[in-house]
Amino acid sequence: MKLGTKLILCLVSTLVVIMLVHGYWSIQQDKENIVREMRVGMMGLSRSIQAALRYIYGVERDVKATQNFIDSVGRSGNIHGVVVYDSSANPIAISASLTDTKGYPNLDPAPVLNIDPRPVLANGNGIDGYFETPAHPIYYRVEPILDGENRLVGAFVLGRRGTGYDLTLEARRNRIILTTLILIALLTMFILFLVQRNVSRPIKQLVERVRDIGDGRWNKRIAIEGTNEISSLALEFNQMSERLQDLYGRFVQEQHERLSLERSLRQSDKLASVGQLAAGLAHEIGTPLNIIGGRAEYLLRRPRSHEEISDNLQIIRSQIDRIAGIVRQLLEFSRRREPAFRNVELSPLVQKVIGLLEHKIAEKNVTVVLKIDRSLPPVPADPDQLQQVFLNLFLNSLQALRSGGRIDISAKIASSEIEDGGERKLRVGFEDNGAGIPAEHLSQVFDPFFTTKDVGEGTGLGLSVSYGIIKDHGGEIRVDSKPGEYTRFTILLPVQNHHGFSETRTTLQ
Repeated sequence: MKLGTKLILCLVSTLVVIMLVHGYWSIQQDKENIVREMRVGMMGLSRSIQAALRYIYGVERDVKATQNFIDSVGRSGNIHGVVVYDSSANPIAISASLTDTKGYPNLDPAPVLNIDPRPVLANGNGIDGYFETPAHPIYYRVEPILDGENRLVGAFVLGRRGTGYDLTLEARRNRIILTTLILIALLTMFILFLVQRNVSRPIKQLVERVRDIGDGRWNKRIAIEGTNEISSLALEFNQMSERLQDLYGRFVQEQHERLSLERSLRQSDKLASVGQLAAGLAHEIGTPLNIIGGRAEYLLRRPRSHEEISDNLQIIRSQIDRIAGIVRQLLEFSRRREPAFRNVELSPLVQKVIGLLEHKIAEKNVTVVLKIDRSLPPVPADPDQLQQVFLNLFLNSLQALRSGGRIDISAKIASSEIEDGGERKLRVGFEDNGAGIPAEHLSQVFDPFFTTKDVGEGTGLGLSVSYGIIKDHGGEIRVDSKPGEYTRFTILLPVQNHHGFSETRTTLQ
C-alpha cells in the first residue's frame, strides 16, 4: 500500500471516529434536552391537575367528579392516563384511557398502573421519570393531593406519551447524521487533495526521478514547490543527482581511459608473446642450424673421406630431426585437437607411462612411489592426451633429479569442501625432490617456450601443452615448489564417487 493511501486512510479513519463520537454526544445532548422540555411541560400540566384535584377530591371528596375530571384529561392530546390514589395508596379513580381497552385499543395501561405512589404519600414530594415501551416512551409524574388545610389526602399519577418528542428526536438525529456524513465527505476530499498535492505527487516525482537515474537520464530535476520537508527532500535529491552525474561522468571517462590502457596492454602482451615465440624459435632452431651450417662448411672446404662424410651427414640428419621435432611440437601446441572422451582407468595409465620411461628411470637410479587408490572410478578423459600430460610431468621430474632421487605419484578423490566448493574431483600429484623452481619463475612455467633447462634439453612447450589439455578436460593444473627440496604438480579432474585407499611402492632401478 502506498504511503499517500496509508496517510489518507489514517486521517479519514480518525476523522470518522471523531465525527461519530461528536454525533453520538450531540444526539445524547438533544435527548437530554427533550427530556428536560418534557419534564417542564409535565410539571406545568401536573400543577394544573393538582390544583383541580385539590378542590374536587381534597376538599369535596367527590369521587365521581374526580372520575369525570380525569376522564376528560385522559382524552386530551397525548395524555396516556391519570390514576388517583387515596392516602392508603388505593386507587379510587382511573381514567377511561387506562380501563376502556375498546375505546383506546393502542394504549397499554400497565406502565402507568404499575407506578407506585407510596414514596410521594410518605414524604409529600412529587417525583417524575420516564420509561421505554415498544411503541414509544412514557413520561410520568406523581404529585401529592392536599386538602384545604394542606394535609396530604392522596396522590395522583400522570402519564404522557412521548410520540411528538420521538419524532423531534428522530428528526434531530437524522439531521446530525446527515451533517456528519456531509462533513466527513467534504473533509475527506480536502484531505485527499492535500495529501495528493503535498505528499503523493512529490513522492511520485521522486520515484520517477530515481527511475530516470537508473535509465541513465541524469539531466532531469524535480520541480521544487514550497518550503516544507518534501521540498527540502527534493532539493537534496536534486543536489545528489548533480553529484552523481558528475561522478558518473568521471567514471565513464576513467573507464574509457582504462579500456584504452587495457587495449594498449593487450597489444603489448601480444607483441611480447610474439617476441617470446620468435626468441624461443630462434633459440631452439638456431642452435641445430648452426651445427648443420658448420658441418656443411666443413665438408665443402676440401675432399673428405667416406667415413668423415658419413659421420657429418649423420650429425646433420640428427639436427634436422631435432628441428622437425620442434616444429611438430609447435604445431601440436597451436593446433591442439579436441579430446575424445571415454572412461579411463588411472592406475593402468600411470603404470603404462612408467613402463615407457623404465630405461630412463633405471639410468638415473630413481625411486618411484605410487599412492593410488585402486578402486578409483573411471575418469572421463582422452587417454592419449592424458598420457602425454603424465609423460611431460614425468620427464620434467627425471630431468630435474640427480641419481638416487625420488618421484611420488598420488591419486585420490579430493574433498569437495577444500577443492572446488561442492564439485568432487580427482586429485593427481607428481612430486620430486629435485632442484626445485625459483619463486620468481613459478608464474611462468606454463608459458610457451619458457624453460630453465640447458639448450637441447627442452623446448619449453611441454608444460604449456599439458596446461591446455587439462583445461580442455574441465580441470586445472597447479605448481608448487621450494628450491632445493621439492617440486609438486597437482592436477584436478572431474570424477564420480570413490571408495577405499591403498598404497603401493615401486622402485625401478
